[in-house]
Amino acid sequence: MKVLHCESCGMPMHKPSEHGGGIEHNPYCIFCTDEEGNLKTFKEIYEGMVENFFMPQGMSRKEAEAATRDLMSLMPAWKNRF
Repeated sequence: MKVLHCESCGMPMHKPSEHGGGIEHNPYCIFCTDEEGNLKTFKEIYEGMVENFFMPQGMSRKEAEAATRDLMSLMPAWKNRF
């Protein structure tokens, strides 16, 4: 089974429940979507990644923001944003 990665944040999605809305072919993960599987706004995902992914790794807010921008700039969902 091929592991898909979220096109918004890069998270690996191993099973249908990890896809937005529990929809197996949704290209976005449960963290980047609302309950129906719709992609959240750029701002919501950006803040979520800064506060819940990078800062808990010991980064300052400024470092976490830079790391988030670097990662999101590589994601298909945000390619036109940068």
